[in-house]
Amino acid sequence: MKKILFAVAVLALGFTSASAQYGPRYDSRDRYDHSDRSRHGNDINYMQRQARQQIAQGVQRGTLNSREANALMSQYERIEARERKYSHRGRLSPREARIIRQDLERLMADTQRLSSRRGDGWARERRHRY
Repeated sequence: MKKILFAVAVLALGFTSASAQYGPRYDSRDRYDHSDRSRHGNDINYMQRQARQQIAQGVQRGTLNSREANALMSQYERIEARERKYSHRGRLSPREARIIRQDLERLMADTQRLSSRRGDGWARERRHRY
Protein backbone atom coordinates (compact mmCIF):
# COMPACT_ATOMS: atom_id res chain seq x y z
CA MET A 1 0.00 0.00 0.00
CA LYS A 2 2.86 2.36 0.83
CA LYS A 3 4.38 1.73 -2.59
CA ILE A 4 1.11 2.64 -4.29
CA LEU A 5 0.78 5.84 -2.26
CA PHE A 6 4.37 6.72 -3.06
CA ALA A 7 3.77 6.09 -6.78
CA VAL A 8 0.69 8.34 -6.78
CA ALA A 9 2.61 11.07 -4.93
CA VAL A 10 5.46 10.86 -7.47
CA LEU A 11 2.95 11.07 -10.34
CA ALA A 12 1.30 14.11 -8.78
CA LEU A 13 4.66 15.85 -8.39
CA GLY A 14 5.60 14.92 -11.95
CA PHE A 15 2.45 16.50 -13.32
CA THR A 16 3.08 19.62 -11.29
CA SER A 17 6.45 20.19 -12.89
CA ALA A 18 5.36 19.03 -16.36
CA SER A 19 2.51 21.51 -16.60
CA ALA A 20 4.95 24.43 -16.39
CA GLN A 21 6.60 23.28 -19.61
CA TYR A 22 3.42 23.63 -21.64
CA GLY A 23 2.47 27.17 -20.70
CA PRO A 24 1.55 29.78 -23.28
CA ARG A 25 4.30 30.95 -25.59
CA TYR A 26 4.57 34.67 -26.11
CA ASP A 27 5.75 35.91 -29.45
CA SER A 28 6.49 39.45 -30.57
CA ARG A 29 4.22 38.82 -33.59
CA ASP A 30 1.32 37.94 -31.28
CA ARG A 31 -1.45 40.55 -31.70
CA TYR A 32 -3.92 39.16 -29.16
CA ASP A 33 -4.93 40.77 -25.89
CA HIS A 34 -2.74 39.22 -23.20
CA SER A 35 -4.98 40.19 -20.27
CA ASP A 36 -7.83 37.91 -21.39
CA ARG A 37 -5.49 35.04 -22.12
CA SER A 38 -3.68 35.27 -18.80
CA ARG A 39 -7.00 35.32 -16.93
CA HIS A 40 -8.05 32.07 -18.64
CA GLY A 41 -4.64 30.47 -18.07
CA ASN A 42 -4.48 31.38 -14.39
CA ASP A 43 -7.99 30.10 -13.80
CA ILE A 44 -7.24 26.79 -15.49
CA ASN A 45 -3.88 26.41 -13.75
CA TYR A 46 -5.54 26.99 -10.38
CA MET A 47 -8.19 24.38 -11.15
CA GLN A 48 -5.53 21.89 -12.24
CA ARG A 49 -3.66 22.34 -8.96
CA GLN A 50 -6.90 21.90 -7.02
CA ALA A 51 -7.78 18.71 -8.91
CA ARG A 52 -4.34 17.17 -8.26
CA GLN A 53 -4.51 18.17 -4.60
CA GLN A 54 -7.96 16.61 -4.19
CA ILE A 55 -6.74 13.33 -5.64
CA ALA A 56 -3.59 13.33 -3.49
CA GLN A 57 -5.57 14.15 -0.34
CA GLY A 58 -8.05 11.37 -1.09
CA VAL A 59 -5.21 8.88 -1.35
CA GLN A 60 -3.56 10.17 1.82
CA ARG A 61 -6.80 10.01 3.81
CA GLY A 62 -7.59 6.57 2.45
CA THR A 63 -10.88 7.65 0.89
CA LEU A 64 -9.59 6.79 -2.60
CA ASN A 65 -8.09 3.43 -3.40
CA SER A 66 -5.35 2.99 -5.97
CA ARG A 67 -7.72 1.96 -8.77
CA GLU A 68 -9.86 5.07 -8.27
CA ALA A 69 -6.80 7.31 -8.01
CA ASN A 70 -5.37 5.85 -11.22
CA ALA A 71 -8.68 6.36 -13.04
CA LEU A 72 -8.87 9.97 -11.85
CA MET A 73 -5.25 10.63 -12.82
CA SER A 74 -5.93 9.15 -16.27
CA GLN A 75 -8.86 11.51 -16.63
CA TYR A 76 -6.59 14.38 -15.55
CA GLU A 77 -3.95 13.37 -18.11
CA ARG A 78 -6.57 13.38 -20.88
CA ILE A 79 -7.61 16.90 -19.88
CA GLU A 80 -3.98 18.03 -19.87
CA ALA A 81 -3.40 16.46 -23.30
CA ARG A 82 -6.45 18.28 -24.64
CA GLU A 83 -5.11 21.54 -23.21
CA ARG A 84 -1.75 21.00 -24.93
CA LYS A 85 -3.55 20.24 -28.20
CA TYR A 86 -5.67 23.36 -27.92
CA SER A 87 -2.72 25.58 -27.02
CA HIS A 88 -0.50 24.54 -29.92
CA ARG A 89 -0.80 28.11 -31.18
CA GLY A 90 0.35 29.42 -27.80
CA ARG A 91 -3.07 30.39 -26.48
CA LEU A 92 -6.50 29.04 -25.66
CA SER A 93 -9.57 30.55 -27.23
CA PRO A 94 -12.42 31.41 -24.84
CA ARG A 95 -14.35 28.36 -26.11
CA GLU A 96 -11.37 26.05 -25.56
CA ALA A 97 -10.78 27.47 -22.08
CA ARG A 98 -14.46 26.88 -21.25
CA ILE A 99 -14.21 23.24 -22.38
CA ILE A 100 -11.07 22.66 -20.29
CA ARG A 101 -12.72 24.33 -17.26
CA GLN A 102 -15.82 22.14 -17.63
CA ASP A 103 -13.66 19.00 -17.87
CA LEU A 104 -11.74 20.02 -14.74
CA GLU A 105 -14.98 20.76 -12.87
CA ARG A 106 -16.27 17.30 -13.83
CA LEU A 107 -12.99 15.72 -12.64
CA MET A 108 -13.18 17.55 -9.31
CA ALA A 109 -16.82 16.50 -8.87
CA ASP A 110 -15.91 12.87 -9.61
CA THR A 111 -13.06 13.06 -7.09
CA GLN A 112 -15.36 14.53 -4.46
CA ARG A 113 -18.04 11.92 -5.13
CA LEU A 114 -15.62 9.00 -4.90
CA SER A 115 -13.97 10.40 -1.78
CA SER A 116 -17.17 11.17 0.07
CA ARG A 117 -18.94 7.88 -0.57
CA ARG A 118 -16.62 6.05 1.77
CA GLY A 119 -15.57 8.88 4.03
CA ASP A 120 -17.19 7.30 7.09
CA GLY A 121 -15.69 3.87 6.43
CA TRP A 122 -18.99 1.97 6.34
CA ALA A 123 -18.13 0.05 3.19
CA ARG A 124 -14.91 -1.32 4.63
CA GLU A 125 -16.49 -2.35 7.94
CA ARG A 126 -19.33 -4.28 6.28
CA ARG A 127 -16.93 -6.16 4.08
CA HIS A 128 -15.22 -7.76 7.08
CA ARG A 129 -18.39 -8.70 9.00
CA TYR A 130 -19.33 -11.78 7.00
